[in-house]
Amino acid sequence: MHDRTSLQGGHGAAVVHNASATAAGAAKDETREPPVVVARRSSQQHDPDADHDAAHGHGHGHALSAPLSRVRSLVPDVGARPACFRNTLQEVSFVAQATIAMSASAFLVGASSIVTASIGADLHMTQSQIVWMSAAPTLTAGGFQLALGQLSDLLGRRAVYLAGMGSFAVFVLLVGFARNSFWMDLVLGVLGVCCAMIVPPAGGILGQAYEKPSKRKNLAFAAFSAGNPLGFVMGSITCGIATRIFNWRASFFFIAILWAVFFLHALWAVPKVEAYTPGQPLSKRLELFVRTFDWLGAVLTLFGTGMMSAGITLGPTDGWSSPVTLCLLIMGILLICVFIVWETKCVNPMMPPFIWKDKNFSLIMLVIGTGFMSFQATSFYLAYFMQEIRHWDALNIAVHLLPQVVAGLIWNVLIGHILHKVNNSLLMAAGSLSFLVANLLLSFMEAHSSYWAFIFPALILNVVGADFQFNVANMYVMQSLPPHQQGLASGIMTTLVRLSSTVALGIATAVYTSIDSSAQGQAQPMLKFTRTFQVSVALAAVGCLFVLFMRVGTQGGYKEEEKESGGDSGGDSGVTLGARPAESGSGSGSGLGGDEKGLNSGGNLQKVYVDEEVAVAVPEK
Repeated sequence: MHDRTSLQGGHGAAVVHNASATAAGAAKDETREPPVVVARRSSQQHDPDADHDAAHGHGHGHALSAPLSRVRSLVPDVGARPACFRNTLQEVSFVAQATIAMSASAFLVGASSIVTASIGADLHMTQSQIVWMSAAPTLTAGGFQLALGQLSDLLGRRAVYLAGMGSFAVFVLLVGFARNSFWMDLVLGVLGVCCAMIVPPAGGILGQAYEKPSKRKNLAFAAFSAGNPLGFVMGSITCGIATRIFNWRASFFFIAILWAVFFLHALWAVPKVEAYTPGQPLSKRLELFVRTFDWLGAVLTLFGTGMMSAGITLGPTDGWSSPVTLCLLIMGILLICVFIVWETKCVNPMMPPFIWKDKNFSLIMLVIGTGFMSFQATSFYLAYFMQEIRHWDALNIAVHLLPQVVAGLIWNVLIGHILHKVNNSLLMAAGSLSFLVANLLLSFMEAHSSYWAFIFPALILNVVGADFQFNVANMYVMQSLPPHQQGLASGIMTTLVRLSSTVALGIATAVYTSIDSSAQGQAQPMLKFTRTFQVSVALAAVGCLFVLFMRVGTQGGYKEEEKESGGDSGGDSGVTLGARPAESGSGSGSGLGGDEKGLNSGGNLQKVYVDEEVAVAVPEK
């Protein structure tokens, strides 16, 4: 019996190597179990010489194949590159573009948040107007997300993406010329629409290009998901440096230049991966869009969430019983309820109701919604605390927020490698607990408490929660809709995250303003920040309750297939490596922590235990 043999597949040969027993050991103990051979899928061309040597036991074949086998075993199989990319450079470039798209809204909020005090003083803004600098782009991005997601699927993802990147560069330039609060908040709101134009097509292209589960897909989506939590801090750092050197206006000028460069890069990097039939005329697609688009749903979403958020924000200053506040709150809630009912009646709903019938989907949305509500409120008011209480300048704030960027990059690399190995319910639970502990630390913080004891660990834990939950939710949502609706799928989750974040900012601002106007708040300047952090604690705690009922296994694993064919010439055998599914097929056993499947090689049926990186084949006795 040889230590090496050959398994010939339809696309290449896999060199097999016995890593557990030597020939001498086998000779001494003939009763030993049949040797275990490790088969690794290879994308290289078929090598007939290696097959001949392995089949006939030639010594020189053994000498050459063993080192090659060991070298190949060190190279992880991440899956094939999608055909829409001409080369790996374009693939990496587009994944970077998708990450930038996801970060755009958070980047803008982060850039404006660390200079809110300076902008407010320069433009004579009230606290509500200052908050709307962050709320306006978040609200419009969430309100238009689903509409533009459906638009990109019908009219063309690449065209909508490029239009969004170009318009973002133009309008962010206008922010730098703002002369009053109305100008500032209005243009920031338009920038939110630009952000909504780029996220759905980027997510749609990713979802359709990486349609088959693989490690490559996991890593691509981990990078995509990293944009949202990291965008805030990257925007803060960029704005901090520009403000330190020049002023707050220069930071927006620099962002405009940066996005113009991104736009030029996107002309080459973004592939043409569309949901419509190739060759379909633009006129027909426009007609289809006008006929099938959920216009009423888009209007109800935008005005409903906008009015409710405005009412929550104005309540503490204008009074909760004032006609304006009551009207905004009642109308906002009423419009949201009408939207929910309308989506169940609409022929082509913006948010398909059937996805909510999946209990896990609904729970994931509730958990990530409450988690990001706490994340957004904490991020804004922590930066504001550094300005008002610590009196740090923009660059100093950016430097103190830098650990969140480093941690975010590390966590996203980690999640890309474990998403298909670790139960995703545990990942969601870890994210919820991280949000809770981070906000508890900030709620116990005093005005001059140690940065390393409170703020530093809170930053690290906050980004753990954001990265873990966003990756799990994003992967689940993208798998809930077919390829031609991937833009809409990407829009659904980001819409919920952004709209809930807007509501969270409104609630936190209501608490902040109420405490600030009280006698106790005037005597204790830190109290209003403590109360806002406690709001985030409550939101994170709600997420922890919902996660207990979630049942989500691993995601992003490879598909295993069982193929059989007869003949001595070797049949078509395929083993796709990756994560094991939560449940095995009927009649399959389990071994080495994987699933047991059939592999036909050269007419001999063998058992294959599929694990994450290797397939272990055991010849039948």
